[in-house]
Amino acid sequence: MRRLPRILIVDDEPNMCRSLKIMLGEEDRYEILTETDPRKALARLEAGLDLVITDLSMPEVDGLEILRRAKTANEEIQVVIMTAYSTVESAVVAMKLGALEYLIKPFSNDEMLLTVEKALKIGELRRENRELKARLRDATHMGELIGASDSMRQVFFVIERAAESDSTVLVTGESGTGKELVARAIHYRGHRREGPFVAVNCAALTETLLESELFGHERGAFTGAIRTKTGRLEQADRGTLFLDEVGDMSPGLQTKLLRALEEKSFLRVGGTEPIRVDVRFVAATNRDLEGAIAEGRFREDLYYRLNVIPIRMPPLRERLGDLPLLAEHFLAELGEAKGRPPRKLGSDAIDALMRHGYPGNVRELQNIIERACIMSDSETLGAADLPIFGRQEARPRLEAFVSSIENGWVQLQSAVKDLERQLIERALAVHGALPNAEIARILGTSRRILELRIQEHGLAKGRPRQD
Repeated sequence: MRRLPRILIVDDEPNMCRSLKIMLGEEDRYEILTETDPRKALARLEAGLDLVITDLSMPEVDGLEILRRAKTANEEIQVVIMTAYSTVESAVVAMKLGALEYLIKPFSNDEMLLTVEKALKIGELRRENRELKARLRDATHMGELIGASDSMRQVFFVIERAAESDSTVLVTGESGTGKELVARAIHYRGHRREGPFVAVNCAALTETLLESELFGHERGAFTGAIRTKTGRLEQADRGTLFLDEVGDMSPGLQTKLLRALEEKSFLRVGGTEPIRVDVRFVAATNRDLEGAIAEGRFREDLYYRLNVIPIRMPPLRERLGDLPLLAEHFLAELGEAKGRPPRKLGSDAIDALMRHGYPGNVRELQNIIERACIMSDSETLGAADLPIFGRQEARPRLEAFVSSIENGWVQLQSAVKDLERQLIERALAVHGALPNAEIARILGTSRRILELRIQEHGLAKGRPRQD
């Protein structure tokens, strides 16, 4: 049964409250509440009200204070002010505070009835608008994942189904597409949401360190093991373990991981007693695991253990229709962090963003938006404000690649190295004030690999290589 609109009438004159209640309650269209003590009325402003009709001049608490408190309690409550002593100043203040109407006593029954109908209609439309926006948001957002394209809707669908089970999930996709966000969405939508979400980057550590990080170690297991360490697998008990870049795991560790998956138990490094765990596994990689299996670099049985529910994250270039949504989200986040209204993108900026290739995918778009907001004071960002690297150089570089391919493998390898050096050099020049780990994140690699490449190319922050 549909709830009747609730109307609170506040007036220190009992006759006014009584006459309005009779008039508005004639056809049983509304639930009418009355209050002659404005102080008591303040306590009733959060009781699911749709409309407040209040006198302006009352002792101790006036109509403007009722208006302020009503809007604080619920912005969607509509407020009508009544007064026998109208002034321009009080009318202006009331409207600025959000009053819908300002009625001068005496008013006709028809005038009040029309005002009430108008107020309730506006309130209903605003609620419908809010609910529509919420539904649209639900349709385009899942956790921190954003998209309205068919490919992202398919991702959302599989996440919803995966969250209902404890089966292992393998998320594939290029760097920067949001693979960890998928893992988090699955965890926080499932029955393990109250448990821990533990992430491990398999590409960021050496084999020895990764084994200790995953499984933990006993005191004295190796030189420097001065105390027992709990591994990430144990920390994730009753929760989710996210194995990022699982394709970079060594064959020896692949075997141990497979055993942990099959037996739901493991040994710490140097340990002899099996430790049982209740863990849901989500793995991710940007590698071609089937190709790695064919080359003997990845265990086929582990692949099938991990790939029970496959999810492919599409690169941004395949879902450019989601770009305005993503950009708007990043602008809103940056505005909220600074306590200011979000910036906007001009049509030329959107055109420039849509033409870019995004080798770094969504992570690269986020970085472009963030840097534009830092470097520009404009409320509307234009194409010139966007740090889109390589817009002018893209075609000559492509032609250089074609030439390298035609002239043999050695020239191609040389061209790849040169492009790698130029990209890192540009990143160091632009982001030299950031830690190496953050620069690596922007480039879609690990800090260890970035520092190896910096050393290999003879680069340094803020200083180009001297050839």
